[in-house]
Amino acid sequence: MAVSRGSRKGIMRFLAGVLFSMACLAAHALELVTEDDPPHNMLRNGKVVGVATEKLEEAFRRSGIAEHIELMPWARAYQSALHRAGYCVFSAARTAEREPLFKWIGPIAAMDWTLYARADNPARPGTLDEVRKEVIGGYLQDVISVWLADHGYRVETAPNDGLNPNKLMMGHIKYWASSRPRATALLTQGGLGAHIVPVLTFGHTDLYLACHRSVPDVLAQKLNAALKKMKDDGTAANIEARYAQ
Repeated sequence: MAVSRGSRKGIMRFLAGVLFSMACLAAHALELVTEDDPPHNMLRNGKVVGVATEKLEEAFRRSGIAEHIELMPWARAYQSALHRAGYCVFSAARTAEREPLFKWIGPIAAMDWTLYARADNPARPGTLDEVRKEVIGGYLQDVISVWLADHGYRVETAPNDGLNPNKLMMGHIKYWASSRPRATALLTQGGLGAHIVPVLTFGHTDLYLACHRSVPDVLAQKLNAALKKMKDDGTAANIEARYAQ
């Protein structure tokens, strides 16, 4: 049976995709980029560790895929995974806007979206709309800051979320919006836990490894299967328990 030129092109594209996937599996390497965001991912003694980091390392080990992890500012990490083949960023919130931009692996962690204020601020908002006119400190290109700005809130972003507690204490911002795990770690490190308090939880999201669209489906499927197995056999819970202590 004769095969049309269009069909031949389709077959060649399919075979090229299969060969690319096989080559990636043979190469066994993905570049993972992340930020300093305890307890999910953080630098300790020159090594990137954390709940999400350890889960991914184990999933890659079980899948027979090697990875290289590098720490960098979030905005740069996100753009790397968005535009560079073979790159993935974690821990990324999976939103409707981001959904078509990446291949998603996970979830690997979760976070509450929380609003913080100085302890001596008597205002305790019951809804987010009550702070719409106030200046809210946020983290550049973080999903929480992006969401707030898109919904008309006055967000003043910083290139490092660790700058926001001091901005709050100095009165440069009225509130600070961050993930509860990150904020708790930052306040503990800065000795500000008694001076800055959570006043409102206004969202929740699961966190993922977000990979460049060129990453083959077979790799994503293997890693997702490994993460599911880790959840089923208790490995994921054991990792979480170590960082909860």
